[in-house]
Amino acid sequence: MRRRSFLGGVAATAAASATGLGLASPSTAAQNARNAQATQAAQATQAAQVAWKLSPAPAAAPGSRLLSVSAAKADLAWAVGEQGLLADGTTGPLALRWNGSGWAHTDVAHLKLNGALRSVSGSSATAAWAVGDNKDGADRLLRWDGSTWRQTAYPGSSDPATTLTWVATEYDGTAWASGQHEGAPKLLRFDGRRWTWTPPIPDATTQSAPWRVCLSPSGSVYAVGWDVSRWDGTRWTRVPAIPGIRLSVADVLPAADDDIWAVGSAFGVGGPPGKPPGVVLAHFDGTEWAYEDGDGLPFKIGALSCIAGDGEGRPGIIGGWDFWDDSSAHYYHWDGTAWTGQRGEADGADAYVRDVTRIPGTADGAWSVGHTYNTGAQNTHFRIERYA
Repeated sequence: MRRRSFLGGVAATAAASATGLGLASPSTAAQNARNAQATQAAQATQAAQVAWKLSPAPAAAPGSRLLSVSAAKADLAWAVGEQGLLADGTTGPLALRWNGSGWAHTDVAHLKLNGALRSVSGSSATAAWAVGDNKDGADRLLRWDGSTWRQTAYPGSSDPATTLTWVATEYDGTAWASGQHEGAPKLLRFDGRRWTWTPPIPDATTQSAPWRVCLSPSGSVYAVGWDVSRWDGTRWTRVPAIPGIRLSVADVLPAADDDIWAVGSAFGVGGPPGKPPGVVLAHFDGTEWAYEDGDGLPFKIGALSCIAGDGEGRPGIIGGWDFWDDSSAHYYHWDGTAWTGQRGEADGADAYVRDVTRIPGTADGAWSVGHTYNTGAQNTHFRIERYA
């Protein structure tokens, strides 16, 4: 609607300018024809911009959010989150699977998990992992066995203080999880046979768990939290902090150790109550961070929450929350030379994108998951969108 109003204003301004120059006004019929053509062109442009389409999915309990999505191939993907969300934070797990034709619930009742599923990652039908918040003890580590989720023991799984926040899988069957163990932030590694913890992240700003783990094609592994730290298999290296005030990094894409992209948000200095954050998109060249900014960014006020690479591991898609217009999801898309905006499908509710992933084996297919925003816990419902 805003775009249509803007186009109408441009047309009106152009007509007024022509009259002011003493040019002849077109006939009513001709003007109507031009108006119709302009309307059709605007509608076509608007339709082309809606590159992401909502994917039908089964209903969930009131108060549902999807937090993570992963695709192994075109006919196999998983999405996890929470449902039954209440204002006091009470929640239960939500797990969905895509079989190529539709999304369906996967039963997790047998796990008796009191909490949300935070993250999922899979590379094949029997090589998928998920981690879940557990208010009754240590966080859960789950493995997909081809038909359902099964709980897996790991070092620290008997310690109620152990936390797991995110998981990432390799195509060789290995996997990583971020978390906190024995009071320190660490990464948990699966070598194909067993899970082991890395040493603690040294000089961490906080001893709480990182909220993401991200894999680099070079073999390095990145823990993303208040700090960004790299594990090379033998030691930790602290990546310099992105300059900013009240800045939070939500996700990184390490195309290489000297080619890292970070997304997040920053509130800056002070401001009135309710002041929204500004988006953060920064690039690290191995020495320092540089902000990607300017009027060319699709939106600048809000938050960027996730980034996915293209088929070659380069930046491809960024999702988040557009403060000024969340009537549909708003994505950053890299077209090879610049970041352009892509809109999701509007469904009468506001939209917040929590995670995006490419679909292996497709030219440019992708999934995104998230939820409605600013609706209250019990009224929130999850959203799934697909690109191409």
